Amino acid sequence: MKFRTTLGVVLGLVFSIALGLVSSQTAQASQKYTVVSEKWPTERPTYRAKYPNKKVALWNKKHTKRYGYLTDRPNTTFTRASTVVLQHGGTKAVYYYINAGGTKTHPKGTVGYVWRGYLTHGLAMDLLKSRYVPMGMFTNSQDFQDYIKYSPTQGITRSIVKSLPNMKLTYNLTNIAAYEFGLKLGNEDPATPMVKKSVLKTNHYQNVTYFPKVTEYLATSNAVSTTKRVKKVKQILANNYGYTAAKLGKLKRYEIGLNIEENVKGKKSIDNGPYAEKFYAFAIGRRVD
Repeated sequence: MKFRTTLGVVLGLVFSIALGLVSSQTAQASQKYTVVSEKWPTERPTYRAKYPNKKVALWNKKHTKRYGYLTDRPNTTFTRASTVVLQHGGTKAVYYYINAGGTKTHPKGTVGYVWRGYLTHGLAMDLLKSRYVPMGMFTNSQDFQDYIKYSPTQGITRSIVKSLPNMKLTYNLTNIAAYEFGLKLGNEDPATPMVKKSVLKTNHYQNVTYFPKVTEYLATSNAVSTTKRVKKVKQILANNYGYTAAKLGKLKRYEIGLNIEENVKGKKSIDNGPYAEKFYAFAIGRRVD
């Protein structure tokens, strides 16, 4: 009798626990995601997956249907279309509605809502390795430097920087050069390439010098070999501005601002046509902070 009583108590506890788990799961399943607020700003900031190898779902707004996963496109740059606060039970969280254009692998594009903690601000390798990224799309120095390193059109930038001793190319001075003085060629309004005045850090520099004759030459020489272009740039700096190799070598704490945007394919008839987007800006300045 004692054994039967004990067994009954144990079975009763197991049943109660199982029933509790089922009830808990049912309660959680019944808690829907509701929209607390949503904003659709005019600006479209860029993001990439913070954890490219983590299987993070892109959801519909009700959080009931998956549109795909960030791992499907780990090297993709997404734009944020809206910011929404979703509530699930007693918890509120901020989600971003993001999207990316179609590719050969994903012809319909990729869209969906994802918790903002799974994203990081900036560009992914699909753009950092592309031929053309307007200066205004960069939001940090690392993305800019990676673009200069990986883009197939930035060989001329790398070579010019290498030819100037004791100076490094910087994101901040390039922004200033692009905003304050640049030469744009193309079919669109000849405005600065999306660079905002609010990002300029002009108080960090003194003795900023621009070189319009260099930018004019670069704008008309995209069909010339990189070696010849670099040689000509150094000649212009020396003959027109007095910046000989000896003088450049004596400069201390100077940085380079160099923005060469050439959305070109290597064909003269196309690259110099009305739809060839090109922009050039060049300056050096002394860092004071």
